Amino acid sequence: MEHTLRHRLASITAFLWVAAQIYVAFAAVPGMIIRPLHVAFCLILVFLLHPAIKENPKLSLTLDLACVLVLVLFMGYSLYYGDRIVTRLPFVDELFTLDYFFNFMLVLFLLEGGRRVLGWSMTIIALIFMAYSFFGADLPGLLAHPVVTIADFVENQTMTSSGIYSSPVAASADTIFYFMIFGAFLAATPAGTLFVAMAKYATRKAVGGAGKASIIASGLFGMISGSAAANVASVGTIVYPMMEKAGYKPVFSAALLATAGTGGQLIPPVMGASAFIMADMIGVSYFKIVLCAIIPSMLYVGSLFWEVHLESYKQQMTVEVLDKNELLGTIKRYLHLILPIVVLVALIAWGRSLMYSALMSTLSLILLCQIRKDTRLSLKEIVVMAIDGAKSCVIVTLPCALAGIVIGEVVYTGIGLRFSALIASVSAGNLLLALLLSTVMIIIMGMGMPGSAAYIMSAVLLAPAMQNLGIQPLVAHMFIFYFANMSMITPPVAIASYTAAGIAKTGLWETGIEAVRLALVLFLIPFVFIYNPGLLGLGAAYDILLVTFFCTVGVLSL
Repeated sequence: MEHTLRHRLASITAFLWVAAQIYVAFAAVPGMIIRPLHVAFCLILVFLLHPAIKENPKLSLTLDLACVLVLVLFMGYSLYYGDRIVTRLPFVDELFTLDYFFNFMLVLFLLEGGRRVLGWSMTIIALIFMAYSFFGADLPGLLAHPVVTIADFVENQTMTSSGIYSSPVAASADTIFYFMIFGAFLAATPAGTLFVAMAKYATRKAVGGAGKASIIASGLFGMISGSAAANVASVGTIVYPMMEKAGYKPVFSAALLATAGTGGQLIPPVMGASAFIMADMIGVSYFKIVLCAIIPSMLYVGSLFWEVHLESYKQQMTVEVLDKNELLGTIKRYLHLILPIVVLVALIAWGRSLMYSALMSTLSLILLCQIRKDTRLSLKEIVVMAIDGAKSCVIVTLPCALAGIVIGEVVYTGIGLRFSALIASVSAGNLLLALLLSTVMIIIMGMGMPGSAAYIMSAVLLAPAMQNLGIQPLVAHMFIFYFANMSMITPPVAIASYTAAGIAKTGLWETGIEAVRLALVLFLIPFVFIYNPGLLGLGAAYDILLVTFFCTVGVLSL
């Protein structure tokens, strides 16, 4: 009974969340009103879908429903006092008692929600920065900062766009949510079957075609999956049996699934959530980030193809005989499902907003599905897809809000500037040493976190330090973006590698180490574009062509 009630309430909440987001897409709603509601919807789903005490369902339901009630009241508070919150002068106008109560509860709920969904790592980091905010004034030397009162904390974190409601939550509410809905709709159609058929058809005459098909499928699935681990799980369950049958070693197969699945978050046109957050944080268009990612992604995919090609010859594999007509039949049957992706790319390239592009692409998908009987969607199916899409947004919105706590304290206490000075001091102005230090820190901060959370945390602390060393903001953030996602395959906590190891039933460490070996090119690419931004398509055409040529030669030589 408790389980059924939870899921019914969660479905209602998810549907209302989608309805609210569609409404604000066409109405002029201030950010400081929609962002609190966005976070509240996310937290309600967390408390409904992730019980506090699994051993005692009744007590857990009572506690979680109490939290949900407070969050519903918080939403009412945000709507009722919305005009005051939007127009008030931060740190000047007086705070109300309700401001203290609801916003303290929001912070507590975020910490508890992070613990339930993401584990302790990100929650502990947020707690450390909160503790530093309150007690840092008593620390010696470089770590000391002016006294922060409770009123200052509430103002900074919840009454301005500098803390919880800063750029990550803004990106989640204004962009990522709509792309997650689009991905959920696409995933619920036979698009996955189409992607696998296209990958098989493209590699049908290649030696070791199963391995190469997994790379293509991962790149395509990356457009509809929310994370590297989800990408690995989606592709791996379909492709791994093919690779095993072809004769690939289990460890190699698992490592390839992990590296290709992680790469799926880095490949245009629909990249991981971090790319949308980056666009919001540094104020550039998402389309520019897509253009910057084209050459690195081609090099990475090319390197994986080369590794698979060499491995297939090493294992003396032959060309697998596939039924060409069957593959073509599948492709023709579902080819219309690729058109919404074309619509999405065209709208983004045309300069339409990301929100509008994602919404119109979702609408086009729903309409195109009606073309064939076997892809036709009923109203009930459309509602279920929307609900599933909203539920999948929790894994993105929650870390964005938690990261906002860190951002707020970094900015307000000035620790970011001190951290930049520390990096410069330790590296003695040596750019390579500073980059190596930054790489290690990004990998460490990414342990056990989603790629988007690892990127946000790292960008807040490390991007200013890198910019102080003369690196362009976009280039610095791309460096962090790549390594934040690479933490998904780098031991000791490598979520994508461990997911692949579970599918192939291989050792965790050996899979992670093999994945790092396969992804060596991706570990080197960010260092190359730091020294020569031409690899990101920035600068003169001659420089872009030259660095691309030498990098291609380097990939083939590794």
